[in-house]
Amino acid sequence: MERLRELDERHVVGCGFIFAMMVSPFVALIYGFGFALAVLTIGLVLTAFLALDARDQVDPSRRPTVLLMAGIALAFALLTGLAAISQFR
Repeated sequence: MERLRELDERHVVGCGFIFAMMVSPFVALIYGFGFALAVLTIGLVLTAFLALDARDQVDPSRRPTVLLMAGIALAFALLTGLAAISQFR
């Protein structure tokens, strides 16, 4: 129980990312493709958040790569979000 109190924001976001990636196929089977895309969008946004949060902790020569990864994750989040919206119409 003590370890749960020690969780910081990064750990919670990381757990949310892992949960979103694991649950999206099951959401697709139960609720449909649109809902799975929505869950995947959340996971990609969390991925971008983690990458942006990590940029200060990596070697300065690798920061552009981390920012590129965050940008790619946000681009995919936008695409999957738009695909999810199109599935709900």
